[in-house]
Amino acid sequence: MDKKIIYIIGAVGLVLIFLIEPFAIGVIQSAGNANTGKGGDAGSNSSVASFTGTAVANITIVRYEPYLLVTGNNTNAGAVSNRLIGEGKVSYASWNGGTLIVSLKSSKDVPSVASEFEAGNATVVATAYITTSQKVTVSGNGTSVDAEGTSISMQINPIYYEGSTHEAQFAARVDAGQMVGMGQISMLPTIVKGVPVEAKISMPPQETYSVAVAWKGRALAKQLAAAAGATYKEKSYVYVANASKEALDAAVAGKSYVTGTQPGIISVQNNYTDSETIGRDLLAKGYTAVFPDSTATFSNASSASGPGDLVANLTAANISATVSADWTARITLPETIAKGGRSYYGQAGGIELAIEGSGPLKENATAMNVSVDFEAEGSRIVKITAVNPV
Repeated sequence: MDKKIIYIIGAVGLVLIFLIEPFAIGVIQSAGNANTGKGGDAGSNSSVASFTGTAVANITIVRYEPYLLVTGNNTNAGAVSNRLIGEGKVSYASWNGGTLIVSLKSSKDVPSVASEFEAGNATVVATAYITTSQKVTVSGNGTSVDAEGTSISMQINPIYYEGSTHEAQFAARVDAGQMVGMGQISMLPTIVKGVPVEAKISMPPQETYSVAVAWKGRALAKQLAAAAGATYKEKSYVYVANASKEALDAAVAGKSYVTGTQPGIISVQNNYTDSETIGRDLLAKGYTAVFPDSTATFSNASSASGPGDLVANLTAANISATVSADWTARITLPETIAKGGRSYYGQAGGIELAIEGSGPLKENATAMNVSVDFEAEGSRIVKITAVNPV
């Protein structure tokens, strides 16, 4: 048997013991230059002999060994390895019990090849060589030490690219100012924003048309909106910013058009339309009035003809009105999203989610362009934080 295969098989048992999170948990001894222990104060003492604490620092994935250990879902794993051998990414694959040992032609392909197996619900680990920041502040038991960083090799879930640097929280063992071991490593998510993506429309958009009716015409528009089949929301009130109820009660005391007040709002009679008088009354008391539009809404309209006809009728009645369109849809993002020369992987089949927008949509469209914000752990998308149409 190939010596390389024998070496890898011997590591399998140890690998699976440590695999808990994307990084292994456990402390691994590391060589390094001992700190001389000069200086330091009570709050940051680099001369502390030996202790274990926690740290937050940058970790760089220097490189991987060019092989993977794949467990679970044997049928899919075998099919995936055969396909990747045909594509030239994998040299060979060999089963050892329930573990598939996959040899890659290039260590740079470790994350992307691992994602192919994980898409079939397999578990994948690889050996990574990592380094910490040159200086790492380790805290614990009331002590804080600025220790020399370290380099180690450990088994991890290979979702991080070679050469990539990530902020991480971890346990660290310090001896004479030198980090000599680390474990319980938890990478902090990377925030990625504004990625342009073409998404598939998985459920046809539901459009809602709204007609905004000027405040003065709100009462007369009510009957026309009902006749057009719209849901009408009449706004017989006035906004007054930064005004308490008590202040508004005093400002409009004795005004016959007022029906009530609450903080920032004055309610008026439905048929009262003299906005000029209200504006002058409030301005005299040091306030500015804002007169909101009433709205006629057409839900799930098949076209803009209904709202368009209503606007035409309102205009004929000398009532100012405008029409707008809002929509909701379900879209599916691609399985892989690229940004800055790196690929990030979502879930098999793509991530499906709801999206809202306004304005016209292309009739019978099967895809739309969106901008995506997300959080990633290495090359894996763990959370979509925002999706907006573009």
